[in-house]
Formats: sequence, C-alpha cells, structure tokens
Amino acid sequence: MKKHVLPLLLAMLLSPFAAHAQGMWNNPRRSPQTPAPTQPPVSFDLTAMNFSFTSRELSGAYSQRTAVVIEGKGKDAVFSGAGVAFSDQRLIINKEGVYLLKGNLEDVTVVIAADAEEKVQLVLDDARISCSFGPALYIQSGDKVFITLPEGTESSLSDGSEYDAAFSAEGLDAALFSRSDLCINGAGILNIQGNYRHGAVSKDDLAVISAQVRINAPGNGLEGKDCIRLSGCTLDIHAGEDGMQSDNQEDAHRGFIYLQNANLSITSGSDGIQAYTVLKTENASVHLSSGGGSSQALTNDQQSFKGMKAGGDILISGGEYILDCRDDCIHANQSVTIVEGVFLLSSGDDGIHADDALTIRSGEIEIQKSYEGIEASVLSIAGGKITVQASDDGLNGAGGADGSSMGGRFGRGGFSRSTGSIDISGGSLFITSGGDGIDSNGNITVSGGDIRINGPASNGNNAFDFDGQATVTGGTLIALGSSGMAQNFSYAENQGAILCTFSMQQPGVQLALLNENGETLLSFAPEKSFQCALITCPALQPGCRYTLTADGKTLTEIEMTSLLYSGGQGGNRRNEWGPGRW
Repeated sequence: MKKHVLPLLLAMLLSPFAAHAQGMWNNPRRSPQTPAPTQPPVSFDLTAMNFSFTSRELSGAYSQRTAVVIEGKGKDAVFSGAGVAFSDQRLIINKEGVYLLKGNLEDVTVVIAADAEEKVQLVLDDARISCSFGPALYIQSGDKVFITLPEGTESSLSDGSEYDAAFSAEGLDAALFSRSDLCINGAGILNIQGNYRHGAVSKDDLAVISAQVRINAPGNGLEGKDCIRLSGCTLDIHAGEDGMQSDNQEDAHRGFIYLQNANLSITSGSDGIQAYTVLKTENASVHLSSGGGSSQALTNDQQSFKGMKAGGDILISGGEYILDCRDDCIHANQSVTIVEGVFLLSSGDDGIHADDALTIRSGEIEIQKSYEGIEASVLSIAGGKITVQASDDGLNGAGGADGSSMGGRFGRGGFSRSTGSIDISGGSLFITSGGDGIDSNGNITVSGGDIRINGPASNGNNAFDFDGQATVTGGTLIALGSSGMAQNFSYAENQGAILCTFSMQQPGVQLALLNENGETLLSFAPEKSFQCALITCPALQPGCRYTLTADGKTLTEIEMTSLLYSGGQGGNRRNEWGPGRW
C-alpha cells in the first residue's frame, strides 16, 4: 500500500486545516446572504422524506372558464376579476385562485402575495415576462403556488442584471424566486434567463412535473431549499455555479433531490447536482458536464466540480447517466447504492466515490477516464457489467473521509486510514489501471463474478493489492501486471489460486491457462506488458496439473498440491509461507 503513509502524515501535520475543511462541504462561491453549509447530518430517516407527488401536481388541470385572465400589454396589463392589482411596475396577485397570464410584460415584476394558507395557480399561456430591476416572478407568500404550462405553449421569464435596493434587501437573487412551495407542471415550455444570479429558487419545496424547462444563469440553475422533486419533465440547465441544488441544513429529513423519469441536460461551472442529504433517482436520464469536464486540471483549491453529489446517500435505480466531470462523477459523503442503470463516466478524479459503503447490484458501468475508478470504505459488487479505466487504482477500498468530498482539498485521493474492504460476489469487471488494479487497505473477498485486470507495469504497484486478508471461494479472476509487489490470496476454499511470475510479456500477448488435457480454462490478452499473473477459477483443484502459456508457448508447468500455489521467477512477493498461505 505504497501511498498511504504520505497522506496520513499530511493529515497529521495539517489537522487544524483538515478540521476546518470539514465545515466547507458546499461550493464557497455562494451569495453573501447564504453562508456555506456545515457538515451534513450524521443520520436521517428516508421514510420521513417525501418522494411522492400529489394528484394536483401531476394533473396540471385548470378551468379556463373560472380563471382570471390577465393579458400583458408591454409595461401595462389588462385584467378583470378579483385578486389582481397593478401598480408601480408590479402585477400583484393576492388571492387564492386560478390566474391565466398571456402576452408580454416588459419591465414588470409579477408578485404573488396570498395568505399563508392559500394556494394559487398561475397558468402561463405563451406569456413573456421581463424585469430589469428585480425578479420576473416573485412568490412572496402563500401556501403553495402552481405554475402551469399548457401543452403547445412556450413562455419565458427574465430578470435584470442589477436589482433595486428593496429587492436586494429581501435577499432575492433569481429570475423566479419563491418563498413558498412551488410546483411547475403541465406539458408546455418555460424558458428562464437569470441575469442577476440564479435561475429558479424556492426557499421551500420545488417540484417540476412533465414540463420542459430551460434555464440559463450565472449562478445556480435550480434551487429548492427543502427539496427538489422531478417527475417526467425535461430540464436543460446551463449554470455558472451549481446546476441543481437542495441545501436545507436544519432538518435531517429535507435537503434531498428526487428524480423520477426525468430527463436532465446540465452544464455547470461547479457541481452538477448537489443534495445536502439524499440524492435518489429512478429511471432518470442525466447528461451532465461539470467544471468544464474531465479534461480540465483538478487543482488544490476550494472549488467543487462534482457531477452527482450528496452529503448523505445516493440511491440510483435505473436510467442513463452520461457524466463528464472535472471532479468525481458520482460522490456521496455516506453511501452509494446502484441497483440498475447505464453509466458512461469520465472524471478528473474518482468515477464513483462513497466515504462509507458503495454497493453495485447490477447495471452497465463504463468509467472511461478517472484517477481512481470506484472508491469506498466498504465496496461491494454483486452484479453488473463494469469497465474501469484509471490512471491510479481501479477499485479502491479504504477507510476515512475523502478530502475531495469537502470544499477544501489536498488534490486527488485523500483516504488515509488503513481500513476498508472489497467484496465481489457477482458481475463482470474489466479493469485497466496505472496503479493497483484492485486495492484494499483491509480485506478482499471474491466469491463470484468474472474479473479481468489489465494491471500496472510499474513494480511500485500491483494488479491485486491488500493489507489485511484476501479470500476466494468462487468466481473467476485473471490479474496481470508487474511482479514487484505481487500478492496471492491468503485463503482459498472450493477452488485454487495461483500466482506466477515470468519473463516480461509484451502488450497483446495472449496468456492462457490449460488443464491436463490441453483445454483452455481461461485466457486474456492485456493491453499492457506484464510479468506476473494471479489466476483463480473453479477448475483449479489440488492434485491436478496445469500449463500457463503465452501466445501458445509454455511459460510454466504448475502442479497444484494445495489450493494456493506460487511459482516462477523473482518478484518481491509480500505473502509469507505458512499455513493457509503460499
């Protein structure tokens, strides 16, 4: 474990700064009115989070016959009916009901100021609202506001690049700003241009159902302080800071984001999607680029450029995720669970990271570029098709919080404690690594799956590396790489494991394991040169002979007298002879 001493020393020397960094979880580029969040809650109750939608949110229905119709006439408006007033460039709705707004309002702000228990539905029927001195739409009060977009319509909201002192004093900073629960629904289109700071902000719940919303803003694209819930909608967000954010710190049951059958396209200067507690997705489609993408240098500053990020857990069930991120593509300060889905990930740091547990049950995961591919304190893979390209470790099981999880960071990596585990019970894995192929600061258990490791050429790394114990009871593994730090399994049951070193083999040479009858049991042609092979499969049994070949030429003959075998030429192998070891 060549790289753990220096990070540990740094952590000791810089512990005051590290402690300070723990309180810098969020992007520090926030407005002066909003301090950076502190560390997320240690625990929270998923059952208390509202991952559902009301019938009125889902329907988007309204009665045009009973609605109060408002027609924008440039700097003026025409309307009839109770609950509407127009004064001093402000169109004010102050009573519960349904209001249908169409036409153009120029240099006018629409204000909804209903009683605390009242609900307002504002139907935008090809309405265009622009305001040079404040938000285009300001929801000041009310129990809940519905912004409904009828099918076949396209409406727009645009605020000013500077706000009047009265609006600034109230802390308003978005083209669409709400202090009440907000739901955007219907089958129409809404374009939001944030010129001052953010696109759409709700200081309470924010839901988007079915609608198509396009947001462009120099700050955050979409904010829902208590939560963001999306269902069946299409969002296209271009944001200078976070694409989407929910940041309630006071309530452990809030600050979450839920994506259900939602289609998201996000380009963000900072984090793409950021939930303070939980990020949960079900059959979502997320195409995302953060911080300029994985081609950008990841420096030691306090900026966060992650793709999908949560201060608590990330729960993914189905969908498609194409992420190109300057920092981690998927990052949780607690756990990540992937049940199903298709993932195409490119990262300037980790492909998928969890400070605590990371579980992959199924899905297709291709990490095209990363520093470390998949990293967690407790890493469990039970299924799926996984391909990893990593300049350092492919899989990394290590304990402690990753420094890159907070705003402050010391660069790539960050795990420092000599704890961690990796458990592989199913799935197929193909790993190409510049560092260790599979690396655990603690134990490794292989009980199933099909694993191929196109490992490191450097003798300072190893295709298969652990500090504790490595156990195999099932599955298939071929790990090819350097011999300098080679390790065999510590314990084998049901099937054997062999570790062999030999003369350097060139990239593309086909390594094959043959049984006594000359039948090929396993074969692998790696993309890198190699001089060491770790192999296990159910056919490896004591009392049998095997042959290891390279492009059909014999490298070594193997006679298994026990379940663990080591042989070949040289190598600084770190296992020791003894009971249960090679």
